[in-house]
Amino acid sequence: VIRRPPTVVCYICGREFGTKSIGIHEPQCLKKWHNENDMLPKHLRRPEPKKPEVRSLG
Repeated sequence: VIRRPPTVVCYICGREFGTKSIGIHEPQCLKKWHNENDMLPKHLRRPEPKKPEVRSLG
């Protein structure tokens, strides 16, 4: 049985990243999202995605 390292889903693009790389990915992904969103016509622009609040179970 091959065990994969734990992953986290990016709340901006929906891709999976390792727990160590998600912190590097998110700021870059948000910057890319802003660049692409700013090029859209005003009526098609979307509000910035908000990072979901993570609560521990228990």
